[in-house]
Amino acid sequence: MTEMSLKELFDVGVNFESAVGQGTKNERARIPKNYSRIILEEDKIEFLKNIDFEVNFLVSGEIWCPDFQINVSILKKFCDINSNFNLSIITMARGKKYLSSILNIDKENFKGPTVCVLDKNFNLKGIFEERPTSVKSVEDFESIKLDYYKGRYIPDSVNDFFKILNTL
Repeated sequence: MTEMSLKELFDVGVNFESAVGQGTKNERARIPKNYSRIILEEDKIEFLKNIDFEVNFLVSGEIWCPDFQINVSILKKFCDINSNFNLSIITMARGKKYLSSILNIDKENFKGPTVCVLDKNFNLKGIFEERPTSVKSVEDFESIKLDYYKGRYIPDSVNDFFKILNTL
């Protein structure tokens, strides 16, 4: 199997709008709804604005996935706040084929979206997989699924991303 580096994967990815554009009408309609639910406190906005170095988000995921619709919309919001943030999206198939081995994740356990937070030299600084930690720790996802899909856990995803950004 041919290998690809994180930079090569980032370079072949598409932007947020292109990834969303591949969705059905209903899938595309969920994006502005999710985006409008991302309410950031002023200190979080200031933190994002004050990052004065390049941060690259490499995402493996698909628009039909509700986890993608929610969590990648958060990254889009981050990019809208600070032009030092770049977002590139590759398919799940490409993620399983190339990214899983880079991240030492078994292909069968590779989840979407998988977000790699990279510095300007495409060094891996952190990973976000599928859902926020708080949601993954709930034993019975079905019991919170509706709240999760309605955006109640967006702040938890934001906090998980901030934990990674705070290490940069």
